[in-house]
Amino acid sequence: MGYKLVLNLGFLLYWLMPTFGITDVPPLENKRTLSAFSEKMPQSDQNPSKIQRIELSWKSFRKRQNSNLPYIAYTAHKTFYKYRATQKGTNVSLAFEVRILLDSANTTVNYNRLKDLTPGAQLKLLQHEQGHTDLAVIYGRELYKQFNAQPYTVTNFKTKTRTIYLKLMESLANENRTYDIATEHGFNNDKQKIWAANIARRLKLLD
Repeated sequence: MGYKLVLNLGFLLYWLMPTFGITDVPPLENKRTLSAFSEKMPQSDQNPSKIQRIELSWKSFRKRQNSNLPYIAYTAHKTFYKYRATQKGTNVSLAFEVRILLDSANTTVNYNRLKDLTPGAQLKLLQHEQGHTDLAVIYGRELYKQFNAQPYTVTNFKTKTRTIYLKLMESLANENRTYDIATEHGFNNDKQKIWAANIARRLKLLD
């Protein structure tokens, strides 16, 4: 995890660049990073619905040969945020951007083991892993929402934004673990359907 401070035309530009934890997943080779954030969008127009859903396919995943890992595939995400700060007396006005990335380097699949699954089982895995990615987007939208709901001062804005971020990322990690256990990594059909419906509802709610 790293960050840097840059003074830019009277504004304070602050980047926090954490690498989010890995959750198990299933798919194939990927040579590009998928982003849930549109860089073409003006900063002032961003809202949680602009953090778009990342659609997974087996091509989203990099092949690996290590058969010693416990799961067929793994997915990883990065959650970034930055803000532009304008001081008004002792108060600070912050304009936020939040970005969710699929971490291609750490999103991998053991293709030999994947091929041993039936097409139906492969689809179940992919749908389960789509749930992990959707959760990352949900928490990214919630992060943006919580950032903008807070008042900030010169003395607390750095600590306050970092605290909000860390708390939500911890919650996301915990929910990913709960999701895996409850659904048996996507192979408990009934539980997977319940979780998928809940995730879809939350995505729509924050859209």
